[in-house]
Formats: sequence, C-alpha cells, structure tokens
Amino acid sequence: MSKNVSDQLVESLVEAGIQRIYAVTGDSLNHVNAAIHRNGKIKWIHVRNEEMAAFAAGAEAQLNGLACCAGSSGPRHVHLINGLYDAHRSSASVLAIASTIPTKEFGIGFFQGINIIKLFDDCSCYNQVATTPAHLPRMLQTALQHTLHKKG
Repeated sequence: MSKNVSDQLVESLVEAGIQRIYAVTGDSLNHVNAAIHRNGKIKWIHVRNEEMAAFAAGAEAQLNGLACCAGSSGPRHVHLINGLYDAHRSSASVLAIASTIPTKEFGIGFFQGINIIKLFDDCSCYNQVATTPAHLPRMLQTALQHTLHKKG
C-alpha cells in the first residue's frame, strides 16, 4: 500500500528532527494533522492563529536549530507573514508549510486562492509549490537543506 502525501511529509519531518508543528487545525491542513496523529512522533501544537505559529516556530528554531509551522489557504497564509519575517531576519531555520487550494483551481479566482510564491518570497530562502505528489519528496528535502544551511 503506497503512502499518501501527508504521511510522506510527516515521515520526512520526523527524519529531519522536527518534534512539533505549530498550527491551527482546519481546511487544507486536516490531512497533515491526521498524518501527525497516525505517526505519533511529532506533536501538533494548536495555537490561536498562524501568526503565533510562526513566532513560536521562530523562537524554537533559535533555541533548537530547526522548527516548523503551518498555515492553510488564503488569509491564514497572510497570518504567517509577521512571524516568518521575524524568523527570516533573525536567521532562524523555520520550515513553513503553506497548504493551499487544489492545483486545478490555481489562477481562476477560487475562494481563498492567493499567489503564495509572491506572498512568501521576501521572507523565505526557499519558496516553491508542489503541484503533484511526485514533487514532494525532493522539494521537501531541498526546502530543509535551504532552511538549515541558509538559516532562513
């Protein structure tokens, strides 16, 4: 039985040493949250909003070297920005997972669809969108390498 994308993501995060993900449950992150619970090796830290998630991940990264936060589509991505700018400017290694709308809905005015490449570009040392399940493993590895080696 092949693993779904969320299970692959969580296994890769565990291998990278991620112990916690700061996020708000809901929408396009539900599958990730379920995979975290199935895996049992990462704690989902539910926070009040995504801004707090990014600030908490930034603080943890400054203390421990690598941390992770997540936000689901649309306005929740915007909430990540303040904390991610702070982490980026502080050279904290934060991996931000910005789950989004279905790729078939890109560019057609879908509810809560935003251009996440433009949004996160200035506060990221690596910023890409996985558009197929095959993209995830290599893209995640590249993101982890960038965040650790470029401190951002």
